[in-house]
Amino acid sequence: MFDIATNTLALIFVLGVLVFVHELGHFMFAKAFGVGVEVFSLGFGKRLFGFRRGDTDYIVSVLPLGGYVKMVGENPDEELSGSDLEYLSKPKWQRLIILLAGPAMNVILAFVLTIGVYQLGIRVAADADDPVVLGLVEPGSPADAAGLQRDDLIVSIDGEPLENWDEFRIRILISANQPLDLGVVRDGRELIIEATPEAGEQKTGRIGLTSPRPAQIGTVAEDGAAAAAGLQEGDVVTAIDGAPIYHWNEFVGAIGDNLDTPLALTLARGSQVVDTSYTVSLTDDGFLATGFGQVEAHVIKLRRYPFGEAVVEAGAEMKRQSLLLGEILKRLFTGRMSVQTLSGPLEIAKFSGRSARTGDPSVLMAFMAFISLQLGIINLLPIPVLDGGQITLILFEAAIRRDLSMQIKERIMQVGVVMLVSLMVVVITLDVTKLLPASWFSWLPF
Repeated sequence: MFDIATNTLALIFVLGVLVFVHELGHFMFAKAFGVGVEVFSLGFGKRLFGFRRGDTDYIVSVLPLGGYVKMVGENPDEELSGSDLEYLSKPKWQRLIILLAGPAMNVILAFVLTIGVYQLGIRVAADADDPVVLGLVEPGSPADAAGLQRDDLIVSIDGEPLENWDEFRIRILISANQPLDLGVVRDGRELIIEATPEAGEQKTGRIGLTSPRPAQIGTVAEDGAAAAAGLQEGDVVTAIDGAPIYHWNEFVGAIGDNLDTPLALTLARGSQVVDTSYTVSLTDDGFLATGFGQVEAHVIKLRRYPFGEAVVEAGAEMKRQSLLLGEILKRLFTGRMSVQTLSGPLEIAKFSGRSARTGDPSVLMAFMAFISLQLGIINLLPIPVLDGGQITLILFEAAIRRDLSMQIKERIMQVGVVMLVSLMVVVITLDVTKLLPASWFSWLPF
């Protein structure tokens, strides 16, 4: 119940801020060009509360999943009087700027938030900036089937250079069931190895690779199994029962497979080699009672920059995310990526709540920046009802040097409404399927 409450409140806050900024862009430029604004609403549906100032009613409506600015004379089916207050009576260039202002404000907000995130510091995977050297190839995984090996260096995907694990994970994530040509350097030789990521639970790609990470012991609890076995912080497990251990996941997997069984550990402690016996059981809650923690520096690191560098890094991040979104949309429209990877309001609420519950403002800011940038870009798509659809219509009319009839515009808007409602039905259905057993929804066509 606590999670549901925080998810709901976080969703309202996140969407409230992003929609307010978006609609504020439309509002400011509508006012600047002398267009009358009848309503500035956060949310859709019935009016909950608000106030009137001048000719504008500022309100909060019952459904907090969007918002709108209602301008005088903006609907094609309205009878226009030619008043200078009417939106459709304004020159096309002014209407274009009014439409562009909303998405532009979302992009600007994303940029500003990302600058703040990089100044405050954001936690990322410890290997995010490291070259893609393989530390563990999971047995039976797509990587294992393709013949990838420990210590391989992946330098490209489909001929495109690859710099770090962050880039690699994103490419794998969006390539479920898509064959990839991996450029690999092994023992000084360059190879091309084809591998096909499998679709994980969320229908995103998974290949079964991790970066190098020694089985090094972190903090040791005083009264736990690790202390009883004589393990010390900083020890590196190099073998179990004589079998070499190269990676942390191998170590954890081995002790998880041998509960309540004494294991002979070989440890590297500085320049010494230490042998000990170690036994692990489960707690009452079903967790491994290892008695030690992870080495945090092997898991996460903090990215933090002074203002000048934060601006440059934020710009680079905006570019990277924009190109990635473009690639994702391309794959969705061409069928190379499952629509099940889409997230709707329930998923956004879950991630909003999770970000808020961390207590780290940079995490929530980063999530809001991510959603704000996507909102700004997606609103520019040439889909009727969205800003991009109206922009496309204005540009088309400018190209043919005449306005389309009101009847045609009405039909275009009706198609846009059907498309938008259909998309919302699909993503909300997908959100629900992620919360309930998959077998309940095997009949769905997506």
